[in-house]
Amino acid sequence: MVSFQNTRGRGIEVYDLASAALFFVFSLFSVLWPETGRLRLGDSSVARGYLLAPVFLALGFLALSLGRFDFSRAPAFLRFVRRFYPQALFGPLFSESILLSGAVSGGASYDALFAGLDQAVFGFQPARAFSAALGAFPVCNEIMFGAYFSFYLMLVLTPWIPYFRGDEEESGREVSILSLYMLFVYIFYALFRVQGPKYWLPDLRAAGYVHFRGGIFTSFLTWCFGFADLSGAAFPSSHVAVSLMMTFFVAKTDKRLAPLYSVLSVLVALATVYIYAHWVADVVGGAIAALALVPLLDRLCRRAGLLCHTLDERFGAPREQLGEGLPKNGA
Repeated sequence: MVSFQNTRGRGIEVYDLASAALFFVFSLFSVLWPETGRLRLGDSSVARGYLLAPVFLALGFLALSLGRFDFSRAPAFLRFVRRFYPQALFGPLFSESILLSGAVSGGASYDALFAGLDQAVFGFQPARAFSAALGAFPVCNEIMFGAYFSFYLMLVLTPWIPYFRGDEEESGREVSILSLYMLFVYIFYALFRVQGPKYWLPDLRAAGYVHFRGGIFTSFLTWCFGFADLSGAAFPSSHVAVSLMMTFFVAKTDKRLAPLYSVLSVLVALATVYIYAHWVADVVGGAIAALALVPLLDRLCRRAGLLCHTLDERFGAPREQLGEGLPKNGA
């Protein structure tokens, strides 16, 4: 099987293309729907989108230009950053998709539909009832908040496992699939706004998280949630989708970790409802997204690798310095 994953430090990567495409789309969205906030320029106030649009455009071209630099002889830290910089984009671009969703929708959302689905299936609101039943027990709170936090560890550390074992091709594949996921799902978030129960149900919005008692994870996350506005990117749940995605990855690279990841993925799914961040329908959507998108994006990653190879040939990265397994002319 021919591999199109660059492993020698030079050439455009699939995740460069995916990151650039998302920057370009967000640049366009920022012009079309600029009112994601107001920024001061001297004595006047300017719509935030108009100022961010050229920034996103520049970042897109920067992502595409990385392939023209030879990182094969760069210090180990720079090679590491080159491989994993898309992970640093996950949070900021997620937040931007939320801001854009509010501007695109004019403040409206599809939460009535999702609340109705949960009510029709269960006869009550799980996001309200789950924590109400167990929230008085600090141990339960700590397990749920700890599971929610484990998502971030899985997101960051999982693609590093093959990298530090010398399998740069697999680490690149995983980062590329994650980047393609960001591309498609974050655009979807911007266009299809679902706030989640903690913003939609008045009693949960008023309650906040001050009543949860637990340990370090409970305290840390309830403090963080006091500063975060996550209303607008609930469906499908990225916590659920990406946790399952990382479980699929680790099952390939280190089967010893697969049982732990499987348990954590289940707990993450439960935790998103427990802390009323998601409707149950969001959780189901996240699971379906992972099951459908991982094989689809894996195939798309290979096709995008062919495009990267073509761009490298056309714009200057020498063929002999690209990843192993690239076909010869005429192959």
